[in-house]
Amino acid sequence: MTLREFYAKTNADYDAVIRRLINETMVLKYLNKFQNDAYFTQLQQSVRQKDYETAYRCAHTLKGLCLSLGFETMSKPVIELTEELRAGITENADTYIAVIEPLYADIIRWIGELSE
Repeated sequence: MTLREFYAKTNADYDAVIRRLINETMVLKYLNKFQNDAYFTQLQQSVRQKDYETAYRCAHTLKGLCLSLGFETMSKPVIELTEELRAGITENADTYIAVIEPLYADIIRWIGELSE
């Protein structure tokens, strides 16, 4: 799959991502970092352990990564989770994780399908 096809699958704006990150080489570099990053796993674990301070930091970082890489579909629930955790609202955290998990899994799978 090409990078343009990848971004079509993620419902993201390929051209906007290229403008932001300069070229495909840089985008691929950051996609590789995204798939090897532990923030989502740490977010899941910290929500399960009710460590909402760590969950907030992980969600905030994940939000930035999603926005930088153009993952708009995934960024929406991550932004909502981040804002709720920032406000001290924790009762919906498990629900947000359940929404984010399949979106994250799709992106990771599609990154693996990219041809270089």
